[in-house]
Amino acid sequence: SQARTDVPADRWSDLDLPLFVDDPRVFAEDAAWVESFGTPVLTFLEPTAFGDRVERRVLYETGEDVDFPLLEASAWRELLSSPEAQLLLARGYRILYDDLGLAEAAESVSPPPPETLPDSARLRELSSDFWYHALWTAKKLRRGEVFTAIGCLNGYLPWKLAVLLAWHARALDPTVDTWHSGRFLERWADPGALAALEKAFAHYELRDVARGLWDMIDLWQGLEEEVASRLGLEPELDHADLRRRIAEVVPQPGRTLL
Repeated sequence: SQARTDVPADRWSDLDLPLFVDDPRVFAEDAAWVESFGTPVLTFLEPTAFGDRVERRVLYETGEDVDFPLLEASAWRELLSSPEAQLLLARGYRILYDDLGLAEAAESVSPPPPETLPDSARLRELSSDFWYHALWTAKKLRRGEVFTAIGCLNGYLPWKLAVLLAWHARALDPTVDTWHSGRFLERWADPGALAALEKAFAHYELRDVARGLWDMIDLWQGLEEEVASRLGLEPELDHADLRRRIAEVVPQPGRTLL
């Protein structure tokens, strides 16, 4: 974000600084090196967004929030061939130090073509995932596992919804930039869907999780049907049957299951 011109970094942006090093384990196991850049308030490891590696995250005393993905020196070719990395590079980057020949190689990288809109199989796959986990959430809630249920409702299901919202936006306007992983969703998603999404999250309370689950289901079904219609796809899932199965576990608030 510090190097891109489209939606550039602001005061809340972090700094992403990948390090290509001989032995990433050294940098992962001993965090003393982060003090070379300032006084750390805290630091920890977490998996990278892609590539099955780790990054060291650091909050410095001066307020900078820095992510250091730790990559072996030979990994730059793999990185530059990754569609996710190609997309990020296309949005802007700066090379601060280079003894691997990265600059010339990176200049030749082209952004990947836009993701194609879904066919029936991809829409069915995504939708099946959503409906399966909606029923899973209902079962956990019915058992009294509110914490587990709310984790899926407020965590897993919205990530699936973000994919559907991107398909919906691009079905309306194929040129719209839907970014990735829900980034800047509030800029490109349908305003009506965003208004409905405000109600689809729940507080940690059994009845509110039930309400939020059904609000999420209603939002998903409407978007799924509209995406299918706009793309000329035949709906393949029986929504009435799926709703009935969920309602048998957690009835929709305000409605009686007949």
